[in-house]
Amino acid sequence: MAKIGVVHMDLGSKGGGEAVCMNVLESVQDGHDVTLLTLTEPDLDALNAYFNTAVTDVTVERAGTIAPWVHERYGLTYYILQNALLGRYARNRAAEFDLLVSTINELGLGPDAVQYVHFPFDWTVSLDNREHIFHPTVEADSFYERLCTTVGEIDLAELRECTLLANSTWTAEVVADAYGAEPRVCYPPVDTAEFDDVPWGEREDGFVAVGRIERSKRIVELIEIVDGVRDRGHDVHFHVVGPTVDEEYRREVAAMAADREYVILEGELPRERLVELICSHRYGLHGKEYEHFGMAVAELAAGGAIPFIPANGGQHDIVGDRSELEYESVADAVERIDRVLSNRALQRELRIDRAEIERRFGRERFKDEIRAVVAEALGEPVRETEPVSKAGASERGE
Repeated sequence: MAKIGVVHMDLGSKGGGEAVCMNVLESVQDGHDVTLLTLTEPDLDALNAYFNTAVTDVTVERAGTIAPWVHERYGLTYYILQNALLGRYARNRAAEFDLLVSTINELGLGPDAVQYVHFPFDWTVSLDNREHIFHPTVEADSFYERLCTTVGEIDLAELRECTLLANSTWTAEVVADAYGAEPRVCYPPVDTAEFDDVPWGEREDGFVAVGRIERSKRIVELIEIVDGVRDRGHDVHFHVVGPTVDEEYRREVAAMAADREYVILEGELPRERLVELICSHRYGLHGKEYEHFGMAVAELAAGGAIPFIPANGGQHDIVGDRSELEYESVADAVERIDRVLSNRALQRELRIDRAEIERRFGRERFKDEIRAVVAEALGEPVRETEPVSKAGASERGE
């Protein structure tokens, strides 16, 4: 029985990264002694219910005192520093484990770790150049960068010797550009089990958006898109689903919804209600630009909805680069959505079969890949399963 330390800052955010962490814990808890190194005290029962996982046999350990205090006091401010402190703590404990696994991007864990990258911290560049990643709400300067890199004991040669996994072909390319090392592409786990194949004719003519309520999700712009689609004569409505991260932004969204009877601000919903909404509607909307993968997009597709997405980032892997679904701006989105909503034959063509989503992005596929990667890192026999893809080797045959 190997001792495995899984490193993740805060499972309470309930995003795609947290789904990855919970599914990694579930994947490796059988047959291994697993410890979660984190900054908070997670409610595993609540997280199991939220992510439909069964994490039970895991020890939870807060990473010292400084990093948890910074997180409790400042929240997501000093985000990079908090992860540097978390990585340093895990590195200092490395001798107690047979393997360290980070599910919160690349940390200074030593040369033999497994590290799942949603989008790289990229310790090689200044914060000014860290585009499309949530960074601390402090002035970006070289001192802060040097401090984080030093605290985290980041060694680029060691990072290149780690087993690096990336959540999409796009992210894999970004990691390769940053470090000169090609990660394996391991798509995150999309839970498709609860989705039903509701006939198209029985679905409501409306949109569903799923994600945390924060500015990066661009919910205001999504409401403007729905406004424009309605102006084109389509009697559609819009459900906004997700937990609140930014209270100020939520108030802004709530004010817009209050002025529009066709916009329903649902907030965080039980899993059953979320699945019901997706399966009972025809369309999905996603607003985050440079999305690293887009688990919400995959869930919309698995539920039979047609997802419209920004024309950048890793979510292209999900929709197969269908230009009809990829928009550049609010006005462009209105144009593309109008064309799709006006063409029933095109709607049938654009829907993605749930079995295809399960094959490419499903949870059992993810668990098999993680178990194989962990076994390989531990030097254990790897049982037969579909191999993890290499970066750049798209499933479209590129």
